[in-house]
Amino acid sequence: MFDQFKNEKTKYFALGVLAATAGVKFLKSRTFHDNCVKAVAQGMKLREDATASITKIKEDAEDIRFEAQKEASCREVSES
Repeated sequence: MFDQFKNEKTKYFALGVLAATAGVKFLKSRTFHDNCVKAVAQGMKLREDATASITKIKEDAEDIRFEAQKEASCREVSES
């Protein structure tokens, strides 16, 4: 039986079957599930933080634009 493992193709096939079996068991494990849940939760938190930062930047930009328009209109009135 062990003579078959001298053949390189048979050796790789057996290793592939072993890796696939171990992979399926790992993917169905509770540890993998818990880590996936944590990763998705962190991704959602990152997205929420980025959205909040972008909203803050937009608000600040609007405030700057409004102040610039106000200052420009004040200059026009004082020049007239």
